[in-house]
Amino acid sequence: MLAGTSWPTRVWADEPPTAEELKEARERFTRGRKLEDEGKFAEALALFQEVGQVKMTPQVRFHIALCLEHTGKLVDALETFRLAAREATSTAPNVVAEANQHIDTLEKRVPTLTVLVAKSRPGDAISLDGRPVTAGSALRVDPGEYTLTLKRDGAIASEQRITLEERKSLRVELEATPGGEGGGAAPFSLQRTLGWTAVGVSAASLVTMGVFIGLRGDRLSKVEAACPTLTNCDPSVAPIANEGATYATLVNVFAGLSGAAAVAGVVLLFTAPAPAASAPRAGVRLNPVFAPGVGFLSVEGRF
Repeated sequence: MLAGTSWPTRVWADEPPTAEELKEARERFTRGRKLEDEGKFAEALALFQEVGQVKMTPQVRFHIALCLEHTGKLVDALETFRLAAREATSTAPNVVAEANQHIDTLEKRVPTLTVLVAKSRPGDAISLDGRPVTAGSALRVDPGEYTLTLKRDGAIASEQRITLEERKSLRVELEATPGGEGGGAAPFSLQRTLGWTAVGVSAASLVTMGVFIGLRGDRLSKVEAACPTLTNCDPSVAPIANEGATYATLVNVFAGLSGAAAVAGVVLLFTAPAPAASAPRAGVRLNPVFAPGVGFLSVEGRF
């Protein structure tokens, strides 16, 4: 698997901005202030964030917070105003005063959510639209509609749609439904999942092995063409021969990995108890894809 990431040079180099970059940042800041006056806070926010990447000041952070507030991101706005006030304590008292006014207002506007679990069990996991939630703790959340989910033993035990309104606190108690408590079926489901995963690893290793077999054959053909007797060859053939030897080693490695994963997957699947009759059947589909010198495997499944 190959992955590429791109980071701005300044993140790594930590170099001070150039005069030209500062000039452009000041121009963006001016345009952002104008967009604020026109009520175009989303566009202004993008400009202020670009300015902050060049040079972050309490004033820039204050205007980022102001735009966050006007685009409905109240929680982020509250934290950003607090940070701006701390940064401006010794340099910009006017920013401190204005930020504190917004902080006082937002602390009243931002709703809070407290989630409890009836008859909770160790390992229960609560999430709000995928975001982890600690039971019993008051959480500040932006106004809007969300889905609360309780997972028990890896399975969804309860789900509830909620609406959070400004200046209001909401307290919700989740209770596992009889059919969603998981119980003893979860370990069996986990074992089957691990089994199918091992089968997928085996198939992927098999595809990769095939790629390296092809590469090894290509290098062998080149060596034979340059040195038919395969003895007393010209030194220029050595790099090609070394590549072929490396590919041959990788063929053996992935062959062993494929075999081991296949055995483990079969054992896990055949020793796992059958799922409940009402549960959806597990299934997996492997789609090998070949390209010159590269092999991929698309795995789709339901467990």
